[in-house]
Amino acid sequence: MQTLSGIYTIDNSEKKDHGMECWALDCAEGVVLIDGGMTPQHIDNIAAELKAMKRTWGDVRLILVTHKHGDHTKNLPQLKKLTSAPIKAHKLEAPLIEKAVGVEVQPLEDGAVLPYCGGIQLIWVPGHSEGNSSYYLKKQNAIIAGDTIFGDENSNLITPPEKYCLDANQAAKEIDRLLKYDFDNLLYTHGKDILGGAKKKVEELVARTR
Repeated sequence: MQTLSGIYTIDNSEKKDHGMECWALDCAEGVVLIDGGMTPQHIDNIAAELKAMKRTWGDVRLILVTHKHGDHTKNLPQLKKLTSAPIKAHKLEAPLIEKAVGVEVQPLEDGAVLPYCGGIQLIWVPGHSEGNSSYYLKKQNAIIAGDTIFGDENSNLITPPEKYCLDANQAAKEIDRLLKYDFDNLLYTHGKDILGGAKKKVEELVARTR
């Protein structure tokens, strides 16, 4: 569904409780996918969203990845076949994704700005994984956080759980990198998106986990 202007949230969770999300951005330059899920059903979900957007696989110009974990990357080989679009991720994560799924992933520097939808800026937030990243969309006043932050169906935020992290303490500490940006909306993989007042909720999360 369209969550914000030009941003479509694809809910891949079985219970439709926002337990697993990916995104499609409808940019003037073409469609940008962020993460790709892990099952054939997730591919079907993306296809249905593209159809609702009146777009096709051929309209996809770029695939961005937040990090290496399988629920974000296992579908990348199939998405590459369907779209022929380049796949990009932070430079520390790109080779790890390549090794895991066998497709080329182009490296990005921290702070890199991709020329789509008015500019999509990579924010490197290490800890959950080596090159874990979020993406800032200034035009939409939004951050797509991936697994930088976790939550639930009521938008209650927590730091990434230790069992899923390379370094849980670092993952919690580095969340404050997001606060350098002006945003009001937060979209993240595991939990219901926050539309309005998101920066304050992230500030509260940072304060109580210090």
